[in-house]
Amino acid sequence: MSTSFPRMPWRRHALATAVCFALAGAASAQTSNATVRGTITAAGATAPAGTDVVAVNKANGSTYRTKTLADGSYVLLGLNPGTYEIRVGGATSGSLVTLSVGQSATLDLSSSTNQLGTVVIQGTAQRQGVIDSQVGTTVSNRLIEALPQASRNFLSAADFAPGVRFDTDASGNTRLRGGSQNIDSVNVFIDGVGQKNNILRGGVSGQDTSRGNPFPQTAIAEYRVLTQNYKAEYDQVSSVAISAVTKSGGNETHGNVYVNRTGSNWTSLSPIQKQDEANGIPAPSYKQIEGGFSIGGAIKPDALHYFLAYDGKSLDKPRQLTAQNLDKYPGSPGLVPSIASQQGNFKGQFKEHLLFGKLSAEIDDRNRLDISTTLRKETGYSVDGDRFAPSTAINNNNNSYRLDVTHEYTGDRWLNEARIGWESSKWNPQSDSSEPLVRYKYSPTNAINNVQDIFFTGGSPNAQDRRQSGVYLKDDLSFTGIAGHVIKGGVQFKAMKYELSGTAFRVAQIDTVLNTTTGQPYYNGLVCTGTNVSSSGLSSDQCNIRLAIPSTSANFRNNQYGVYLQDDWKFTKQLELNLGMRWDYEDNMLNNSYVTPADRVAALNALDGRTVDGITAPAGQTYAQSLAKGGININDYISTGNSRKAFKGAFAPRLGASYDVLGDKATVVYGGWGRSYDRKMANNALDELQKNAAPNGEIWMIKNDFKMPYADQFSLGLRQALGSWNMDVAVSNIHAKNQFIWFNGNRDPNGGFGNSNSVDPLWGGAPRNYGTLVLGDFVGQNKATSLFLSLDKPYTQASGWSMTVAYTYTDAKTTNNEWSDDIFDWTYGKSTYGFRPAKDAEKHRLVVGGLTDRLPWGLQLSGKLTLGDGQPRRVVDCHTGFTGANGCRAVARGSDSFKQLDLALAKNFKVPGGELQLRADVLNLFNTANWGYYDDWVGGPSTPPKNALGGDNDHFDTRTGVRGPMRQFKLGVSYTF
Repeated sequence: MSTSFPRMPWRRHALATAVCFALAGAASAQTSNATVRGTITAAGATAPAGTDVVAVNKANGSTYRTKTLADGSYVLLGLNPGTYEIRVGGATSGSLVTLSVGQSATLDLSSSTNQLGTVVIQGTAQRQGVIDSQVGTTVSNRLIEALPQASRNFLSAADFAPGVRFDTDASGNTRLRGGSQNIDSVNVFIDGVGQKNNILRGGVSGQDTSRGNPFPQTAIAEYRVLTQNYKAEYDQVSSVAISAVTKSGGNETHGNVYVNRTGSNWTSLSPIQKQDEANGIPAPSYKQIEGGFSIGGAIKPDALHYFLAYDGKSLDKPRQLTAQNLDKYPGSPGLVPSIASQQGNFKGQFKEHLLFGKLSAEIDDRNRLDISTTLRKETGYSVDGDRFAPSTAINNNNNSYRLDVTHEYTGDRWLNEARIGWESSKWNPQSDSSEPLVRYKYSPTNAINNVQDIFFTGGSPNAQDRRQSGVYLKDDLSFTGIAGHVIKGGVQFKAMKYELSGTAFRVAQIDTVLNTTTGQPYYNGLVCTGTNVSSSGLSSDQCNIRLAIPSTSANFRNNQYGVYLQDDWKFTKQLELNLGMRWDYEDNMLNNSYVTPADRVAALNALDGRTVDGITAPAGQTYAQSLAKGGININDYISTGNSRKAFKGAFAPRLGASYDVLGDKATVVYGGWGRSYDRKMANNALDELQKNAAPNGEIWMIKNDFKMPYADQFSLGLRQALGSWNMDVAVSNIHAKNQFIWFNGNRDPNGGFGNSNSVDPLWGGAPRNYGTLVLGDFVGQNKATSLFLSLDKPYTQASGWSMTVAYTYTDAKTTNNEWSDDIFDWTYGKSTYGFRPAKDAEKHRLVVGGLTDRLPWGLQLSGKLTLGDGQPRRVVDCHTGFTGANGCRAVARGSDSFKQLDLALAKNFKVPGGELQLRADVLNLFNTANWGYYDDWVGGPSTPPKNALGGDNDHFDTRTGVRGPMRQFKLGVSYTF
């Protein structure tokens, strides 16, 4: 292990600097690395300027160095999480300190004649991360591996940070969200590289409609959850930022092999499954197997190390395919027997392979090089829900690949980090059948405006291919040559290519009522039948046909630029200021060269000629003029190929401060204000192009003057030591603006909504028999005022246990009429438009987790308790007597609370070469049915509600699914060496 540090010749120094700037990268490693700062004294006086201070990683020999300034202060930058020996003035030994991801530690040292004397650590080891204006929580590797969970997704512990939710939907897809913002506003940074999804939903690449994990858990060392007020290094995020660091090989070889299993024989039935079994449809059998390994070590000790990790899973995705409302058809007339025969078990499948590899080279005492690669490959076969026939099944391929090269050069008072990388991802769902999708509906009045699902047959309309790829370059320079300041700045460039093709409407979709007497649909295989059939045959009072849309492609490139500057200023011994500014720019976020088709432009400018709810357009008035009366200038949405301009105003100041009241890190007051810009997924550009490709179809248009979504964030908090516990309490306010929404552009000849109800107003179309006008604009908003409270008792060898408590109170509102994170808001522009409760934010949420290894017989116990008071929801109530032509209105409903307790029990055995662990997990110990999915139509046409909380005489307000698992047992075995 090297202990001397000769200066490099100037030519070599210049060459290294040039290489650093040539190897620019995509994101700053400062997002995951740690910092150590303090003051050196010698013989009771300030250490001379230029005194060497060196940190040596005890696992792999990596060295980090700096020199003191005139006041004896020093700053060590860019340290990977781990245990370090701090040496002063050429000493051959030193004091140990353990650092976590993104941590800033303060150590005051004293020395005498090249030997380390005493070490003064401000605050205990567990209080090293408290001088920070960011709102964040660190999740350790011990907690990641110990906590029980349904699948090995390292993000499942992210909700130990107040204000964060990690959800699993009915299909097993996982979602991460913060506050009232939607799932697209998150970002995950792994070793400083953002995993942002540029083309689809979910925030992180590959998370749109996937049961898979974004990264192998085996490879994650630890991560930090930043809820808000992150520093200027973070980009393309406006809610939750996850900063994770991967494992690296050390001088000793270590590894792990594991396998887990669960299945239907170890899982309790849900209430819906029990009801289906009572009706003769048994629950399908399935199994879930997960397995993987990791290994790391030295190719050359202290110089070259490797790490390799693999996580794999094979899941059955069974469904009980069940029709509903067949009991409304006595005697099983018409098609009822055929629909009933398609019920039963459907066995879907899902497979995932996750691979991560890293080479780390300590070139010399100033240069380090990391090369890493990630592979994610998924295949799936599934149906969209319990009401879908087997013929609607979809094959899905979901693949991602990444390669990153990082170079670090350490100067005496500066650190340069350069990165170059490449990424590629593909999402490719394809349907087996080419038959039209027929969605049979029940209505007590045989009317399409008051219906509930029965069953869906035919083929799926899904036939899509979405790809993003690109290279990224970045250079980050940190400078510590001014006493009290750590100044960091960076520039980045990312050249992205989007290849968006296929169609989400490959086959026609028919919604038809099934006659309550004859059991026959109002559809003859070609056109709608019934009453008031349209001239085209595409609609009637009992039927609607949505024609197939041919496959189209939107292929374009987008260059992304970013510049930031951050100063962490130790203003006094107790007060630290965090001052930052960031600017981002994308030159082609939403296909700026797109040209609105001429036929759509002609239809919009054609004479109106309609009579809507008794309102007739004046002679000579065009449809565009009718829209203008409603405040819509349609020319703002017509793209000529050069009318869209890239947004240049994404300036994001970020200001924070923390004050150590007594100077011992026991009581710290902190706060901050900042703006953070996100981005919009490119798939919206394909929606516009694709829908407009259908002859006489719908008209979709994005406003030319588009913005970038952002959030203004404010927080004020207190961190307090309570014995061996750490408490953090904060008040938070986040106001997100420029959120993209699609809304209904149709208006009556007076520019209004006529007598349409407030739920789905005026589903007409432009002249010349065009379909609905759908407009996209960056006008949505949501806001949340929250109280965050966390209590953390860190694990120590002496105590043998740890516990974390996270409580969140949130008052969240959104301007989206759908009360969800959906990007559709059909009633935008109505006079009643304003803020309303946000569906995806519970008012009260409590998460408690803990672990202990001090049980009898060496048993280890871990657990997680999650409690929530339920999410508000919107129900469409169609009882008579309500204002509106269709007699429907949106009313508020509560939902059931969420309760889940998960436990894991493990036992380790010493075996030759290592340890063998046997482990049993039980998820949802008390078998709570956490209802979370509803059929949100209430009541019939003539019966009033039973009560104000959702009378459902016609069973239209029914719970149709559960959030999370029923009680499930899972067994695992692992070998560690």
